[in-house]
Amino acid sequence: MQSEETEGKRTYMRREAKLKSQVNQSARLEEFLAWVKECEEQYRTASEAVALEDRRLQDLLHEMEFAATSKERGRVATKLYRSRKMRREQKDIMKRNEQVVEFFREQPARAMLKRINQLVGRQKTEEQYLDGKRTYKPRVEGGGDGKGA
Repeated sequence: MQSEETEGKRTYMRREAKLKSQVNQSARLEEFLAWVKECEEQYRTASEAVALEDRRLQDLLHEMEFAATSKERGRVATKLYRSRKMRREQKDIMKRNEQVVEFFREQPARAMLKRINQLVGRQKTEEQYLDGKRTYKPRVEGGGDGKGA
């Protein structure tokens, strides 16, 4: 009898441990929202860097035009090479994120993100209840004989 009771407790404890180790769905939703935000941030940063390198190009072309010696033009050419390389890297980052960013800029997708944010709040509330200490509140006052107090 006691071994059955002990085995029952072990089974219950294993089940509880398994439930506690499961990833909450709100965490997965938050990861998705963070990914979308990260894509938007990378796109914005890369876009600004591309614009900066475009402006730098004009400066370097003028610098090369007015360089007095071939050594000076060589130095400017090296700067130009590095600038173009940096621009290409940043443009690649933009292109990698462009489709995602454009998709989530559209109104239906924006509305979906807003609803997912609301869902995260509701889901967290539910998970806190499920992960917390639950107590039973009797529906009928008294000893449970159904007659009340």
